[in-house]
Amino acid sequence: MTDETEHHLREALQHLEAAREGDLRKTHDVALEQVSNTVGSVLQEYTEDQ
Repeated sequence: MTDETEHHLREALQHLEAAREGDLRKTHDVALEQVSNTVGSVLQEYTEDQ
């Protein structure tokens, strides 16, 4: 796993944690979109590394 991939995964976890703790600045849909985008980036990096 590259450092960049790890960074993206940590961001995804932070978004999920913020949504779970009820961060009222983000709606559920926005948090899910951010996680989806981050996971998409990680998968793209993984594919490119192969």
